[in-house]
Amino acid sequence: MIKYIKATLILLTVSLLFSACENKEEKIEIKESIKSVYITMPKINKDKEKRVFNAIASSNNQIKLSFKVQGNLNYFNLRNGDEVKKGDLLASLDSKPYELKVSQVKYAHSEAKSALQNAKSIYDRTKKLYINQNASVSDIDNARANYNASKAKVNNVSKELEYAKLQLSYTKLYAPISGYISSKFVSQNENIAVGTPIVLISDKLVDEVSVHLPESYINKIKKGDDVKVTFTSIDEKIFDASISEISKFISTNSKTYLVIVKLKKSTGSIKSGMSADVSFSVLNQEKQEILKVPSNSVLNDKNGYFVYILEKRNNKYFIQRKDVTIGKLQDDGFEIFSGLQRSDLVLKAGMSQVFENMEVTIGNKKEAGL
Repeated sequence: MIKYIKATLILLTVSLLFSACENKEEKIEIKESIKSVYITMPKINKDKEKRVFNAIASSNNQIKLSFKVQGNLNYFNLRNGDEVKKGDLLASLDSKPYELKVSQVKYAHSEAKSALQNAKSIYDRTKKLYINQNASVSDIDNARANYNASKAKVNNVSKELEYAKLQLSYTKLYAPISGYISSKFVSQNENIAVGTPIVLISDKLVDEVSVHLPESYINKIKKGDDVKVTFTSIDEKIFDASISEISKFISTNSKTYLVIVKLKKSTGSIKSGMSADVSFSVLNQEKQEILKVPSNSVLNDKNGYFVYILEKRNNKYFIQRKDVTIGKLQDDGFEIFSGLQRSDLVLKAGMSQVFENMEVTIGNKKEAGL
């Protein structure tokens, strides 16, 4: 019996020791599961007099064309990039239904004119009879009414014929300007509804670029300011330009304002859609602080650009997302116009391995001066 008790106690002791080791290992594993990350702090961008923003070249005049009537598209042989001249036939619909309508209204118009001529003859004869007292007042009144009704019908049918001919003319689509086909939206033999976009024509002269500026910068420029434009596909050439339009409404998606810059002298080598850089030079009288962070710290998704920062809670650090407005990418990182403070602890590596509210530790505290 004593031996049995001793054996039981030994087994119990071993079990407790094993359980304690397991708990210790679990605690060690939990502790080791907290990810170590490396951070940086935003730096002040000292270049405050000059800002460069990405832009897109666009035609001074772009027209999206559509038919005013519906039908089957039986002629449409254009391709993107094709050159067209003002007055060129671009596309046409099957005109047979509209030709038939014109023919029917023409016949009705001919009948109405014959009826009018007959009514006029009756009215003229009745007037003579009435003057000679061979027709009553009711006779002359009826003849006059029939004549007026015939005139009204001819007038109405004439307008209907005019409208039918106009509808027939709408089955052909002509180029309103000389230029290039920028986009085509349909294919031959499609059934086209009224107002369906067919093609987009761009003017031959491409002398504008569209650029989006953040709200922190929009009040530093004004219409007429001179700027410099360069194109990535045109080496070593700087184009003089000036601001021609500034939007008064902010884009809900990008939180930026559209600015149109007009080139003072364009060239045939500039094509619509080309990537460009616009350089703005201003006096920053407000001395606004522009920050910079490493380029790999800046991420973007469908909601825009953002960075991950560390938020301290009860002596622990947690991952948080911060949306930012960025400027030009320079050698030492992205300009940050809004969304960050100088004291923010910004992740500079391992962003793909973290998520919001994840607890982390800082692996480079000494380097960061913490």
